[in-house]
Amino acid sequence: LTAISKTMRNYQHKFQLHKPTIYLSAISLCLILGIAHGLADAAAGFLLGSLPRTMSLEQASGLIILYNILGFGYQPLAGMLTDKFQRPRLAVLVGLFSLLLALAIAQWHSQPAIILAGIGSAAFHVGGGALALTATLDRTTGPGFFAAPGAIGLTLGIAWGLTGFQVSMAIIILLGLMMAIVAIIDLSKYDLFCHSPALSGNKSIENPELDDGVLLVLLSAIALISTVWTSFQFLLQTHLNMLIAIAFAAAIAKVFGGILAQRWGWRRYTIFSLTIAACLLLFGKQNDLTLILGLALLQSSIPITLAATAKMMPQQPATATGLALGLAIIVGGIPVMGGLSAIAGRSVISASIVMISALSLWWVLKSKIMLSC
Repeated sequence: LTAISKTMRNYQHKFQLHKPTIYLSAISLCLILGIAHGLADAAAGFLLGSLPRTMSLEQASGLIILYNILGFGYQPLAGMLTDKFQRPRLAVLVGLFSLLLALAIAQWHSQPAIILAGIGSAAFHVGGGALALTATLDRTTGPGFFAAPGAIGLTLGIAWGLTGFQVSMAIIILLGLMMAIVAIIDLSKYDLFCHSPALSGNKSIENPELDDGVLLVLLSAIALISTVWTSFQFLLQTHLNMLIAIAFAAAIAKVFGGILAQRWGWRRYTIFSLTIAACLLLFGKQNDLTLILGLALLQSSIPITLAATAKMMPQQPATATGLALGLAIIVGGIPVMGGLSAIAGRSVISASIVMISALSLWWVLKSKIMLSC
């Protein structure tokens, strides 16, 4: 018995010293959430793309604005509720079901469908983001896999809606399937709310006054990046093939951006990718390939900014997701809604905005709370 007890103590000691990087199971979770992300955004995109075919342009524009207010602006509140009750899986399921129901009733009730889609999208994003962040704590790989399919789903959904391609039933079935998969996943193996020191209250943040300022600069940088991205999306709205190519390139860039940032360092990769993106936007706007590459590199910073926001709010991963993927995005879209997309899309302006974002992120990532990255 003494020998067995000694062996167990040695094993426990080795286990405590062992600090794994990213478990395959955690990446598998992020992949599943990423696929669900693509389907969720495809559902929302299909609803939005279908609006101009069923009503006047003025009515459609009003509902699109309503969706954006709910889908992005509501995310911080949805994140706070998710963190308060520590139910990210429930947020994901509620979000997917709301989008499924929105598709089911859209043919008869457009406005309730848009409201359901906006609320569902917000709930899904904060729940899925929280799961991806806590499963790969303080790393950019998981957020990259989670975020990547979103742009593809949204762009394809809008294209299907605009062209009248009937895919609503297929998306409904796939959303139901993803709900079932998420519902039966055993989350106990992942470092989630109850298992993570950062989320259990054992980790404190130093100098909260400074952190508030750093967080503001970080969210401002995300908003500026969003302004450039949304401006080009708006300017290219009649070129569906180009938008689809950009979406796929952006998805690939997010995955590799998350991986490379973890290997090379967050600051190093951020400056590298955004500087090249600025150069491509400045000198290569007239070439489709360079424009696609520039916008893809711009989007490759999303896993870093999402992980950085969560690092500043270690006990509130869903709220952090809502700020990074919701509030900052809608703030960045305000200039576009105000008719300034043509100005923001100019070569010199867009490149300048990207460089300002790069310098802001460099300052954020070298702050005291980020020194471990």
